Amino acid sequence: MALYIQLMYDKKMSYNSLVVFIGVVLSGIFPTILLGQQASNVAFYQHQMQLYNPAASGINERISLSSLYRSQWVGIEGAPKVHTLAFEIPGGESRLGYGATILSDQTFVESRLRLFTTFSYRLPIGKTTSLYLGIQGGGDHVNLNIDNLNVISSGDDNLKNFTRFYPNIGVGAYLKMEKYYFSLASPLLFRHKKEKEKEGIFHNTSDALYLYFSAGAKLPAFNNQNWNWIAYGLIRWVKYAPTSIIFNAGLDFKGSEFTLAYHHDNSFGATFLLDTSTSLSIGYSYQFSSVRMISKLNSGNHELFLRFRFKEKPTEKEPKIPKEQVALH
Repeated sequence: MALYIQLMYDKKMSYNSLVVFIGVVLSGIFPTILLGQQASNVAFYQHQMQLYNPAASGINERISLSSLYRSQWVGIEGAPKVHTLAFEIPGGESRLGYGATILSDQTFVESRLRLFTTFSYRLPIGKTTSLYLGIQGGGDHVNLNIDNLNVISSGDDNLKNFTRFYPNIGVGAYLKMEKYYFSLASPLLFRHKKEKEKEGIFHNTSDALYLYFSAGAKLPAFNNQNWNWIAYGLIRWVKYAPTSIIFNAGLDFKGSEFTLAYHHDNSFGATFLLDTSTSLSIGYSYQFSSVRMISKLNSGNHELFLRFRFKEKPTEKEPKIPKEQVALH
């Protein structure tokens, strides 16, 4: 049976919106429900590693609260928008760090709210090296809002609003050194395959097991202690989907950063972070698509980052982590 759909907005659907809409339809919303675009990547991943690895909770000496807003494919109606909020408390003498993360991701008629509490335990390996082991618990609240569409004719009972909460846990490890770091994590271990099959949900890569690997370095530059070369990357591996690789390289000056970014087969960009040397850090990132068809339809991706650090948590029994090691993060 033919299915006639139009947006509930008073104006006609724009061509750009139609591109996003067709992509969703062809992906499989009809005749079954499709949930879950691929997990979101953000430009300031190195400064919100807690989103990808629970072991990164409390790796710095100061309590911090950070937030991020990302608008992707600006100019295309219904394109992805991401909001994040991360809070972390260092372990101090107890070695137990903890925090919380919130991620809101909306694309066209689908929205996802991810809520997790995170914990990490620090194992000292040397004077300037520590291994953090982490675990997190929480889940995804997923909503498919068909009310944003005006369905004139449909013989499909599956075409209806859908709201579910899927609990989950994740684990990770984080090796922190004076000039380098290495991170490996699987933030979502449960797939909920049986529940989704019963509900008639189409399976895609968002239901598979994700692995995230990240590494970074901070090395002296210009024979000046205030300047450093910085480089870091994030690799996301998931079965049945292309591997996502993001790489940043640039300069650091007293905590402020400027890097150029490359997302393999996806985009190029630049990221700037201003550290006020007090408690506040402000960042902005811009990426433009390397895919010619997409680049013609939008004005790129914009991302804003804000972080506030509270006063240092005093530690008496545990040795203080060197300032150079803290600055890497």
